[in-house]
Amino acid sequence: MTEIQPDFRTNPQEYKRMPLGIAWIAMGAVALCMACPATTPAQDMPKMVIDDDVQAFDIAPDNSIVYAVTHIKGVKRLVIERDDVFVASGPGKIRKLLEANQFMPMPPPEGFRVDSLAWSPDGQKIAMNMTLQLPPPGWDDKNRKKKGDLGDDENDNEPPLAGVGGGRVLVLLDADGHEIKVANSKTRFIEGAVGGTWLADGKSVAYLTGGPPYTIMCARPEDGKITELFAGHTFQTVVWDAKHNRAFAISDSLSLTGRLSIVQLDLLQERISVVADIQTYQGGLSLSPSGNKIGYFEDGDNIDVVDTRHRGDVIRVRAGFGRFGWSRDERRILLKRGPDERSNILLWVGLYDGSFSSILHDLQFHNFEIAPDAEAIAVTIPGKRVLKVYDLR
Repeated sequence: MTEIQPDFRTNPQEYKRMPLGIAWIAMGAVALCMACPATTPAQDMPKMVIDDDVQAFDIAPDNSIVYAVTHIKGVKRLVIERDDVFVASGPGKIRKLLEANQFMPMPPPEGFRVDSLAWSPDGQKIAMNMTLQLPPPGWDDKNRKKKGDLGDDENDNEPPLAGVGGGRVLVLLDADGHEIKVANSKTRFIEGAVGGTWLADGKSVAYLTGGPPYTIMCARPEDGKITELFAGHTFQTVVWDAKHNRAFAISDSLSLTGRLSIVQLDLLQERISVVADIQTYQGGLSLSPSGNKIGYFEDGDNIDVVDTRHRGDVIRVRAGFGRFGWSRDERRILLKRGPDERSNILLWVGLYDGSFSSILHDLQFHNFEIAPDAEAIAVTIPGKRVLKVYDLR
């Protein structure tokens, strides 16, 4: 194992790099100044801004962004969330993909929150993971409708009622926002599903149920076939490599000793291969763009990076816990430290030299995603989660 330890004596402020040098300026006087770290195009003005409260988003292979916008609606004493979904293909090129009131008409007064969105590898379909919100017990919409009480709540002084959880579901959409139904299904959505994604064959959808640990399922909407993959095995966490019809996962059910392993899963052939045996797993499993490296937090401070092609090749770098994405050359990771729901600055962390450098003027962000081509980054700001896209070249 190669362990990279940065010199923290030169990184007193959350591992940010110190100024790079001192320049002397002549012409009769000498001035001392500190040179700042080299800037990148990502630190200039954003090339696209979406001025909405963006709940969730995903970037397609062609850099189109699908995103959900939060809307809180009052229906008399009931307060519910109903999200709209849009696609942005560039500045000013925005179209509404899904309108909440058409997608789920009222009555009954039901809500839904979009938890995550995932483009298919060809950018022609979307998997939308949602949490449903049902009316609270005792809500009688039929009687209220007769009384004319299903209008928006403006003057009602009674305390509001919150909706109740209706479960997690997976919704399948085409690029125009039309629902793709699972043939012969008795329910409108795939119920109890989380983390769904289309595979590269364009016909299959993989998703998780239960958990953690999770069971992996596969559905074929065209013929309605739904199967459990790798029956008898469960996984603590799963990261999809949809463009290669595979996944990587953490499992302890493949070892007689109960030892943790990183495994590679062929989702179409149901083949399992062990990538590496590991001692501990804290979280943050992340696959590089090529699929040749996979990283995770071995503990609260250290990131281990494993070569998926060569067992035993492991790099460890001390960085602090958080969530990270990858640079195009896969020699750096972009880290947001701390809990995922907490905003923070973004740091490039060198995997081979232990270097640290912040981007975007040390501003804090709630969420981020690096585009598939690694040439752009989309971020949402704290508070109202306005989405901004910057160059990352």
